[in-house]
Amino acid sequence: MLVTLVRGRVAPAWRSLDLGVSSSLTRRAVAKATGVDADRVDREWEATGDLGDAAAWAVEHAAQRTLFSTPLTVRRVYDTLRDLATYEGAGSRDRRVDAVAGLVSDADPEEARYVVRTALGHLRVGIGEGTVRDAIALAFLDGAGDGDTLVTDAAVAAVDRAHQVTNDFPLVATAARDEGVEGLATLGIDLFRPVKSMLAEKAEGLDDGLDSVAPAPSSVLLEHKYDGARIQIHVDGDDVRVFTRRLEDVTEQFPDVVAAVREAVTADSCVLDGEAVGYDPDTERPVVFQEFSRRIKRENGVDRLAEEIPAVVFLFDCLAVDGESLLDAPLRDRLDRLDGLLDPEPMALERATHRSLADCDSRAEALDVAESFYADALDAGHEGLMLKNLDATHQPGRRVGAMMKVKPTMEPLDLVVPRAQYSEGRRSDWLGRLFLAAYDPEDDAFVEVGRLATGYTDEELREITDRLEALVVDRDGRLLDLQPELVLEIEYEEIQASTEYASGYALRFPRFVRIREDLAPEDADTVERVGELFEGQ
Repeated sequence: MLVTLVRGRVAPAWRSLDLGVSSSLTRRAVAKATGVDADRVDREWEATGDLGDAAAWAVEHAAQRTLFSTPLTVRRVYDTLRDLATYEGAGSRDRRVDAVAGLVSDADPEEARYVVRTALGHLRVGIGEGTVRDAIALAFLDGAGDGDTLVTDAAVAAVDRAHQVTNDFPLVATAARDEGVEGLATLGIDLFRPVKSMLAEKAEGLDDGLDSVAPAPSSVLLEHKYDGARIQIHVDGDDVRVFTRRLEDVTEQFPDVVAAVREAVTADSCVLDGEAVGYDPDTERPVVFQEFSRRIKRENGVDRLAEEIPAVVFLFDCLAVDGESLLDAPLRDRLDRLDGLLDPEPMALERATHRSLADCDSRAEALDVAESFYADALDAGHEGLMLKNLDATHQPGRRVGAMMKVKPTMEPLDLVVPRAQYSEGRRSDWLGRLFLAAYDPEDDAFVEVGRLATGYTDEELREITDRLEALVVDRDGRLLDLQPELVLEIEYEEIQASTEYASGYALRFPRFVRIREDLAPEDADTVERVGELFEGQ
């Protein structure tokens, strides 16, 4: 319980648990619990930009007091909030109001602040996955937490590996507490519990990619790099579930993918890794990701949108088959298993277009083949090329040199928005001046690398504003501090050294490309990557 609550959640990210709690519902609950007029709660909410702060203020200025209150416990808060997801039918909204009001009425101001933030899913205390991982290692593993010895790298690695394959910190914490490192090692891949995606490093070109990905070109596999949504497909008979790279269950949004899997996958059970790409049904050419991404969030009109932008899935890995985990098997063996269970259905479910370099007699020949294959990928409307080491195991949640990606032109950056300011003039109601930050995994923090003010249409800017206004932590006039959650893809002219930003770098003429719906904040480009691009200019 605790390891999810400290991140403002009551369940792992991959569980589709909708509490049904909106800001308006929570506002009603706060007013009901405290007797403070709802309009006064609204004014405090508007002044602070945080409904949790408004709740704390309302409790402090409560017009009514409960004669007999029950102290809040972690268990009570956890159970009450989880139960909200089970309320259905007539009166369910009022039941949610009453449940949240019950917690607030028994809370002191500080407790009310965090109860409300947790109910809304925005705790805003700066605790990331790395903090929870290190805390579990420090609390439960041998040689850690004795007051004199810092947590060991081995302990952290054991917790990290267990979390990457389960994405379930309560499960990991329980195993660490009860069985130590040995218990963590037994945790593995499970159906309908997604594994973190193995990530690629960015190569500066084909030369660099070939040199970095494997000791010899004969161990390199080339694949087209698609501009779509990374998905993980779990199959158990006719039960098919589809998860995004952010671990969101999007099965309902992709009925065409589910139907294709049922038709083309012959294994009784398996876990597959691939990319869903949107296509124009008339031209059979891929559509841009920003167009296709509408399918990920769609809740209504799913079938109609699936006809307008059908998805084709290109599979490129097999993580488990019939109860056997393949994470520790080399890629060449995982692909053999994939080929054995797939009856490809063109323009629905296919193997990613690929080419082995095993038959190349020299590095020069391998480079020629790679260049030709790269050109084919670009001609087909795809992003570029993947280079993979056929001898590498699958390493969830890692950017590893055993998998490289090559794309044309200067590499764009995926960056988080930690602060934003309202524009002036015609766009004064919109947040058009955005601060951009790269991820620092060592400190589990986001470090600014520039400011963005161009590249978006009015429609895009309106959407960005709506997304960011829901993430406000603090306000200073027209400048907002934000929960760093929204990831944007950014183009730029160059990277400069800078003393203005803590990162030491500044993007010159950054320009908005798209919202990265598929990326979590921790998936953003790192400060180290910004430095590499700076050095390579």
